[in-house]
Amino acid sequence: MGETTKRVIAGFTIGGFVILLLNSLHFLYGLHALLFILIIAFLGIDEYYRMTDRGINGRPIRFLGFIFAFLFIFSYYTEFLYESRNILTMNETFLKFITTYQEIKNPIIPILVLFLISAKTYSMMFRPLDGNMYNSMSTITGVLYIALPMAIILPMLVLVEGIFVFVYTALATIMTDVGAYFAGRWFGKHNAGLKVSPKKTWEGYYGGVIFANLFNLAFIYGWLYFHPNISQQSLTVIPSYIESIILTFIFSLVSIFGDLVESAIKRDAKVKDSSSIIPGHGGILDLIDAMLFTFPLGYFYFYIKIKFFL
Repeated sequence: MGETTKRVIAGFTIGGFVILLLNSLHFLYGLHALLFILIIAFLGIDEYYRMTDRGINGRPIRFLGFIFAFLFIFSYYTEFLYESRNILTMNETFLKFITTYQEIKNPIIPILVLFLISAKTYSMMFRPLDGNMYNSMSTITGVLYIALPMAIILPMLVLVEGIFVFVYTALATIMTDVGAYFAGRWFGKHNAGLKVSPKKTWEGYYGGVIFANLFNLAFIYGWLYFHPNISQQSLTVIPSYIESIILTFIFSLVSIFGDLVESAIKRDAKVKDSSSIIPGHGGILDLIDAMLFTFPLGYFYFYIKIKFFL
């Protein structure tokens, strides 16, 4: 079986599983969505820590990374529950807990500060002085790079038209990669000249941007066609066609940058793929690298738009 076939099969399998999750988003308080995000984040962090492990010259503090990755993701999960409180039936004590937690100005900040202190303290007390800075910084960077962007999916899903926002952002990212892959293979002649990813071509990048735009325009049309009685509030959130062209163009550029960031990490680690867990793709990071940049951008764009216009 060829690599392209494996890539397509793996993509459709993962896509089908995500669709099932979205269709049962509030089942069992969204615990299945939380578990899925935790698994993806932990596998991604594990790959990152293995690629950045330099042995006696410095290595990430793995257990601290996983503990604080869970805390960051759980923090956003409480926001998911809080925004879903009118849909879910919750114990009064638990509801009071998540309400109080959401009243903290920004729960992520104290967790981050505690993470910084814990990583530096453990590194100074239990690791050699050589590589001390690298120990703590690689630990922290792995979590901020992977766990926080994955965690932000949870509050994204409970925005007004949250499922649309999630799918729209994901499609802009995925179709940029798909378009670039095939355009590069079929039409690629002019090398983009990037040291971090020397095989990429300008034709591939152009193809990715164009394909993502066409696909997202079709997605908006299809969403509106199959939701003819959509509310005016929801229509305000969904981008116009002109807005979508501009927004998807930005998403595509950010997606390309995210892919290059992971390419730089792999090149530094001297590996081709972050792992071999996904046939045709490589590792978890090879699959989600661009989304780690586009999901936060998509969330904040639509969050600001909702707050401003609704």
